Amino acid sequence: RRREVSLRSDILAALRSAGPAGASGEAIARESGVSRVAIAKHIAALREIGYVIDAHPGEGYVLTSAPDLVIPAEVAPLLRDSLWVRVEGDVTVGSTNDEARSLAVAGAAEGTVVVASVQTAGRGRLGRQWESPAGGAYLSAVLRPPVAAIELAPLPLVIALGVARGLESLGCAPRLKWPNDVELTSGKVAGILLELSAQADRVEWVVAGIGINVASQVDQPSAGRIADEVADVSASQAAASVLDGVAAAYIEWLDGGFGALAAEYAARHRLEGEEVTVRDLEGRKVVAGSVRGVDSFGRLLVESDGRTVAVPSGDVTLRA
Repeated sequence: RRREVSLRSDILAALRSAGPAGASGEAIARESGVSRVAIAKHIAALREIGYVIDAHPGEGYVLTSAPDLVIPAEVAPLLRDSLWVRVEGDVTVGSTNDEARSLAVAGAAEGTVVVASVQTAGRGRLGRQWESPAGGAYLSAVLRPPVAAIELAPLPLVIALGVARGLESLGCAPRLKWPNDVELTSGKVAGILLELSAQADRVEWVVAGIGINVASQVDQPSAGRIADEVADVSASQAAASVLDGVAAAYIEWLDGGFGALAAEYAARHRLEGEEVTVRDLEGRKVVAGSVRGVDSFGRLLVESDGRTVAVPSGDVTLRA
C-alpha cells in the first residue's frame, strides 16, 4: 500500500531526490498533477516554517537545509511498517489525540497518524496536563482492533512495549513502569494516553496518543530525554522509530494476545519487587504491597497481606 501523504511531502521528497542539481517547479508540478503556482505556494509555506530552499534560474529549487520538525513531510518518509497508511498533522496542534479522534469518528482507516512538534492543549492520563514544548515528538494513531472491549485491557502495555522497542532501535535503554510509562535513566521519557469508542461486543476505534521528550528542557524533576542517552537523534526520527515499534507490538498482540508479549514486557518492567500503592481513577487506594509481576491479561500483580491481587488498571506510586 502506498502511504497517503500531502503534496508538501511530495515536494520535499522531490527536492531531496534532486539534491544540489535542483528540481524545477514545472517538473514537480507535472509529477504531482498540480499547477506551478500551487508548487510555488507550498515552497513559500515550507520556507515559513524553517526550510531553506533556494531558487536558481534555469535549475529550479534546491533544498539546502531543513528544520527538525515532527510534521508529515518529515515523519512519513521514515516510516517502514505498512500499518501506517496516512500521516496528518502540523508543526503546532492543540492535541494530536483530539485531531486523531475527529478523524477516527469520520471513518479514517486504521493506521492513520497525527503528528506535531508542539501541542498547546496536550493532556495525560487521569486528566493531567501534559507539557508539550518544542523538542518533543507528539503523535496519535488510529487503531481499529477487531476485538471485544473487554479484551483491550492490555493494550496500554502493548503500546508502551512498542515505544520501548522504538527507543531501543535508537540506542536507548528504556524501562517500563506499569501501565504505560516509559523511562530512561534520567527519568520519564514518554507517556501514553488511550481513548476509545466501543460497543460491548466490538471496538469501533482506539486513539493511542504518545508524547516523547527528545531534547526539550521540561521543568519537571522526573523528566528524561532521549538526548541524555543518545546524541544526534532528530525528533522526526524518534517519532518514526516509535511508531514502527508500536506497529510491530500491536500486530503481535492481535496475533497472539498479551501472553505472547508478557515475557518481553516483564524483562523491561522496573516495578518488579518494588513496594507500591495503587489507586483508582478517583484516588482511592486499591492495594498496597510488593509487585510480583504482570499476568497474561496485563494486570499488575501485587502481593499484600499474604494474598496476590491482580489490578487491571490504576495509578502506581512507589512507597517510601
